[in-house]
Amino acid sequence: MGKDTRIAFIGFNPACARLVQILSSAPGAEIVGILGKEVPADWPASSQPPTLFSARKDLMRAGAPDLLLVAEEGGELKGIPSKCRVVYVYEDSPNARLLEILPTPSQTGLSHQDDIREVVSICTSVNVIEAYSDPMPKLAELLDRAMAVCGAELGVILLPGDVLDELDVVLARGDGAQELVGRGLSATASLCGRAFDTGMVQQEELDETCEEYSYLGESGVKRLLALPLRAEGRVIGVFSLGRGEEDFDLLKMPLLTLIADQAGLAVLISRLYSELETNVVRDVASGLFNLHYFQHQLSQEVSRARRYSLNVCLLFFEIDDYEGYTDRNGRYMADFILTDVGNIVKRNTREVDTAARYGENLFAVLLPETRRLGAMRLAERIRKVVEEYPFPSREKKEVEKLTVCVGVSSFPANAENDQDLTNKALSALTAAKNAGPNNVRLYSNNLAEETA
Repeated sequence: MGKDTRIAFIGFNPACARLVQILSSAPGAEIVGILGKEVPADWPASSQPPTLFSARKDLMRAGAPDLLLVAEEGGELKGIPSKCRVVYVYEDSPNARLLEILPTPSQTGLSHQDDIREVVSICTSVNVIEAYSDPMPKLAELLDRAMAVCGAELGVILLPGDVLDELDVVLARGDGAQELVGRGLSATASLCGRAFDTGMVQQEELDETCEEYSYLGESGVKRLLALPLRAEGRVIGVFSLGRGEEDFDLLKMPLLTLIADQAGLAVLISRLYSELETNVVRDVASGLFNLHYFQHQLSQEVSRARRYSLNVCLLFFEIDDYEGYTDRNGRYMADFILTDVGNIVKRNTREVDTAARYGENLFAVLLPETRRLGAMRLAERIRKVVEEYPFPSREKKEVEKLTVCVGVSSFPANAENDQDLTNKALSALTAAKNAGPNNVRLYSNNLAEETA
C-alpha cells in the first residue's frame, strides 16, 4: 500500500469503524466512499462523513479505491480491478477481531500506518485457503512474518500429538531450530502448554521451571511468547516466538494475534479438507469404505481377474439381531458397535482388500487374488472374533455378545461377472442366516437350490 492509499467500504461494522478512527490522523490514507444509502450509524462522529454510492460500479469507478473492505456478506465480487486489494472483515472474523482491538493513535501516541500496511498485507497476501492439502508452506510463511514483526529469533508451531496431554513441534524457524521438529512438550508443565490449556497469551523469562528451558536454554533465547492457535472458537495449537533479553512489544500483539488466527485457520482448512477427502469414500460410522467406492473397486477387481486369470472372492456378513440390540440399547450405542465391527474387519484384512459397509448392518469384504479356501478362513475368523468380542451394553451394564452370519462367493469358480458375484455372495448369506445365527456358508449350486 503506497502513500496515497484510497480506501472504500462495502458494508460497515464496528471493525470498519475502528479502522476509520485509526486512519483519521494517518497521513496518506483517504476514505473515498461507502456503498450505501445513508451514513452508517456506527460511523465515528469525529471523522468526516463518507461519500455515499448507491451502485458498486459507481463506487469502483468514481472512488477508484486501492483497498476495499467488505463487511457485508453476499455473492462473488465482480468487476474489481486487479490493483484493488479486497479484505473481508465479516462480523466476528479474525480480520474483524484484529481491527477491533487495534489501539488508536490517541491511545499510543504513535502513527500506525506501518501496522495498517502490515494488516492489509497479512490479510491479502497470505492466502490460507491454499493450505487445503498441505498447511506447512503457509504456516512457515506466517511464522516468518510473525518473527519479522516482533524481532524474534526463534519461532515454533505446536499441535496436539498422539500422546495424551502432549504438544508436538511440527514447524520451527530460526538458527538451529530444525532440530526441535518432532519434539514433544507437556501440555500441563510447559509455557506453551499453559497457552494451549488456558487459551491465553503467555510471556515469560525462561528459567529451569519451564520445560522449554531444557532445549532452548543454550540457544540464546531468554524470553518466550506463546499465543494460542484458534479455529472455530477452539484452541487447536500454539504459536510460540522466542527472543533474547528484551520483552516483546505489547503494541505488536494485535498483529501477532492476527497471524496466529490465520495459522489456526490454515490448520483447520487442511483438516476439513482431509476429512472431506476421507468421507468421500468412507462410511462415517464404521470407518470402512462406503458403498459407492466398494462397487467401483468390485468392478475393477473382477475386470482385472478376468484379464489376468486371477481369483476374486467376496464376503457379505450381517450382524445377527441388530434390530434387537438397537431396541435394547438405543441408536447411539448401535453406532458404537458399527465402529467396533469396522475395527475388527480392518484388523483382520489385508491392505489390498476392500472392506465396506454395504447396508444398515450389512458389511462386504472384497478379496483380490484369493481362492475359496482363503476366503472361508477369513470368514470363519471374522465370525469367531465377533463372537468373542465384548460389545457395550446399556441394559446389562457390562458387555453384550453379538454374532454374525457370513456368505462367500468366488470368481470365476461360481460367478460370471461382478453383479453375479454379488448376488451369489448374498445368496450364501441368506443360506447362513436360514441355518441360524453365527453361521458361515460358501456359495455352491446345491446351496442355490436350497435358497431358491
